[in-house]
Amino acid sequence: MSSHPFFQPHDSTEEQLALLRPHWFVIAPIILGFIIVLALPFATWFILQAFHPAFFAVQEYVVLFVLAASLFFLYAWLFLFQAFMDYFLDIWVITTHRLIDIQQHGLFGRTTSELTLDRVQDVTSEVKGFMRTFFDYGTVYVQTAGERERFTFEEIPHPTRLAKRLLALAHDRRTKIPVVGE
Repeated sequence: MSSHPFFQPHDSTEEQLALLRPHWFVIAPIILGFIIVLALPFATWFILQAFHPAFFAVQEYVVLFVLAASLFFLYAWLFLFQAFMDYFLDIWVITTHRLIDIQQHGLFGRTTSELTLDRVQDVTSEVKGFMRTFFDYGTVYVQTAGERERFTFEEIPHPTRLAKRLLALAHDRRTKIPVVGE
């Protein structure tokens, strides 16, 4: 399994078990909306041709229309790029010792949190709605006793399966840690 560049093992016994990203269906509506938005300048061109054909008889208007359409396409591509980067760079790394949550915020913001598996007390999966149930994605909440009460995996594929796996990993980790004073 390939390792993420932000994941550095604490010791030689720590292994990366999974690298998770949000479900693909999360980005699908954004891409569909992007395709619809890209059609707007072409639709405007055809509507102007049909209802006001004299508009394109003036060369300066054609140049202005092409310039405005180009700016529109540029901003549309920038929006799609930012949305894709936010989707693609939201990552959860599960190792034999800890959970790592890497959240991208815009183009230049990133938050990284980690939680050791021996602090996990409860894991809850939540799937709400028809589309989430149909495509099997949802949210997984990891409850800890620490400062940060909940660790959240949002829009994750197969949340019930992940919750069971995290509980098993936490149980295995707690049973392998030697108790101090023995």
